Amino acid sequence: MARKRILFFYQLPTALKYLILGLCLTVVIVLCQVKAKSQTSTILEQSQAQLLNQQGFEELNKGQPQAALQTWQGAYNIYYKLKDSDGITGSLINQSLALQASGSYLSACQTLSKTLELEDWICSSPIELQEISQQAYLEKLKFTLEKQDFSRVRVIGLRNLGDVLRLIGNPEASSIILFNAMAIAKTIESKESDIYNQILLSLGNTERALYIQAKGKYQLNDDVFTKQKALKIASSKFQNALNFYQELASSKQNVLSMQAKINQLSLILEMQKWKNIVILENPTTNEHLKTLLNNLLNNLERFESFPAIESIYAQLNIAQSLVQIDQNIQFKQLFFSKKDDPLSISLKLANKANTLAQKLNNNRAESYALGTIATIYYSLGKTLEATQYFEKAMGLAQSVQAWDIAYEWQWQLGRLYRVLRKVNKANKVYESAINSLEQVRGNLLGVNPEIQFNFKDKVEPIYHEYMELLFSQDEVKSKRAVEIQEKLKLAEIENFLQCGRLNLSSSSNEQSPKELFPIIYLIKLRKQVEIVVTTPKNFYRHTVELKQIADPIDNLLKIVQQKQFIRTESVNYFIYSQTIYNLLFSPIKQYLPNSGTLGFVLDSYFQNLPIDMLHDGKKYLTDSYSIITASSSQQLQNNSAKFKISNILIGGISQPSPSLNDPSVPKNLPVLPEVKAEIENIKKSTASILTLIDSDFTSHSFQQKIEKNSFSLIHLSTHAQFSSDPEQTFVLTWDKPLHIKDLKFLLKNEGETINLLVLSACQTAKGDKRSALGIAGIAVQAGARSTLASLWLVDADSTALLMEEFYKGLKNGLVLPEALRLAKLSLLSSEKYFHPYYWAGFILVGN
Repeated sequence: MARKRILFFYQLPTALKYLILGLCLTVVIVLCQVKAKSQTSTILEQSQAQLLNQQGFEELNKGQPQAALQTWQGAYNIYYKLKDSDGITGSLINQSLALQASGSYLSACQTLSKTLELEDWICSSPIELQEISQQAYLEKLKFTLEKQDFSRVRVIGLRNLGDVLRLIGNPEASSIILFNAMAIAKTIESKESDIYNQILLSLGNTERALYIQAKGKYQLNDDVFTKQKALKIASSKFQNALNFYQELASSKQNVLSMQAKINQLSLILEMQKWKNIVILENPTTNEHLKTLLNNLLNNLERFESFPAIESIYAQLNIAQSLVQIDQNIQFKQLFFSKKDDPLSISLKLANKANTLAQKLNNNRAESYALGTIATIYYSLGKTLEATQYFEKAMGLAQSVQAWDIAYEWQWQLGRLYRVLRKVNKANKVYESAINSLEQVRGNLLGVNPEIQFNFKDKVEPIYHEYMELLFSQDEVKSKRAVEIQEKLKLAEIENFLQCGRLNLSSSSNEQSPKELFPIIYLIKLRKQVEIVVTTPKNFYRHTVELKQIADPIDNLLKIVQQKQFIRTESVNYFIYSQTIYNLLFSPIKQYLPNSGTLGFVLDSYFQNLPIDMLHDGKKYLTDSYSIITASSSQQLQNNSAKFKISNILIGGISQPSPSLNDPSVPKNLPVLPEVKAEIENIKKSTASILTLIDSDFTSHSFQQKIEKNSFSLIHLSTHAQFSSDPEQTFVLTWDKPLHIKDLKFLLKNEGETINLLVLSACQTAKGDKRSALGIAGIAVQAGARSTLASLWLVDADSTALLMEEFYKGLKNGLVLPEALRLAKLSLLSSEKYFHPYYWAGFILVGN
């Protein structure tokens, strides 16, 4: 056929042949021109995209993240049109940088996970994780990364993802991502490459965040095991961070090496304020610090090579380190001659950074610079100048809603106004500082790790200082101090649970204020204890010096938490019980009825204290009053109404179970054979009971029963432990311990609110003064209106009798607090169980 066509062509007239050839040649020329034009257009568009990429970096370096984001979106659109996969990936990574710089960490993370073809669950913070535990999340993350390919662009993306995960409060995941990026980089990059060194800096920053996290856990917990574990982790993470910084500091990369030295200096100085940590390789000798500082101060001109925004923060970080050195007499004498002054150098750097921030018109950076200048002036003793600069810094931070730095300047202003005796101004800025903190805490994915992991240093002191100020004023301000205390306790529970913001709105059928019983607040401040009584009509207050009450409380807690408590003679604990009564209760007794229900809103310092056991020399408090405790007055609602016993789920373990072998469970916990008798006694009070005993009481079966039924009361007669460490707070099922996070999902009683959760065989962690925080945490996670638990592990026979009397009282129409009081009195009046070991540990916690 083809040959025939050729022959046919040659058989055509000559003129026609040339015409056809001309037409074909024209078509070829046109097609070639179109292709050349297309290639030229592609080159031009690629050049335009490259220029946009460069422009975006210039805008970002000037502190203009929104402009950079728009520019990089333009580059993305070009690459998408050209179907340039590398360009698309690179522009998305760049967009994530702009999102990070603007504080949109979740969007940055989701952009990166999409770019790296990862799933969105990667971007879950520990607060958000629900369906899986943090450990399961980390294992899943490791498995996911193993399946990924190797490329330079991927390394850059992983490094940025690691940074974002650290910023959203998940440094463990950040560490896994960054080590993965490091492993890939080692196979495709030299150790002198910019990518490799950037990963070193990110790893140093993440290990530092893990150090801060462990340090915060050490400071916040009283559990001995938890403190030892946290101290070991903190030492390890500190050393790791230091090693990464030192490796990078020795590189030839000017900007990165300077950043590493700056971070290294501030890390070492921060560590020096915490004396508990042990540095294994001891690189932080004074000589090392001196060399590091001199190297930075002798190369300040290098800041000119930094991108503008990085130059600002680098100079401010050095300025802040110099302030810390000035406050340490030993360092100041060692590092500076008498002619040199660290504060003058610090002020020069801060002013230079401020000028640059003004040129960039970057309000956040300028606020940070002004606040640093104010701090320097305060250290110089120039209070007026410090006040003026803090006010300017606060105003700028508020103008851009930078609450994470606004609260810091508001806090410092509050301190200054107190010194200047400007009480009204101090009230206002302390109030603003707390509101700013609530804004920060409300943004789950925008919490500065310094705030998130440093609750003891960065959050709690603000509340305490403000309450001290308010209590020094009139009754109206004292009432506000009580409200601030409730805000602090709520923040404390949120921090304990790592759950974000809790909604504790009262139910629609709550009691009116006229029906409420008197509420007693015990508030521990830095040097004093405030005892406040509120009734529907009145407000009373009494102050005790902390040093008066501290020893009696410590001694009583030591006695009741010992196994020998049951054999302790009354004379040995009465002395402390009566002293505490006389200091805390006697001064307010005149404002209380002679009997009835009392609600105690307890500071965590007092939550392990068996309030019922306080003694006036003739009788215990429980002889006259029904006691219910809580962390806030809201949690005391709905606890004086009559309780109807119906739809009860009972779970219990009476035999040795596999869960006793779990590493997190204390050794030598006794078997509880009396559990069956306890359950039989409860059955006498109602027929509407579903029971799960021994091997039937597995975590899975427990969850199934909860999901398929509605229970108003859940009674668990199994070992449980409360601790100020959520990881050491658990309830045992047959197969495994349910930690506090598990309970949130197991106790989803969708059909009906759980009115009462009973934990009859629980205990608080030994030596942990704040362990009762775990009871409050479990109460919140379970969603139960009330929780009955014990502060120490009580004899099983006496517990069975107490529970029998308690349920009998409920059946007879008693309210919860009174039913518990009468059950306790039944033991107290017996010859066998009169000792407070048997009854004083049981507490009713409102929620």
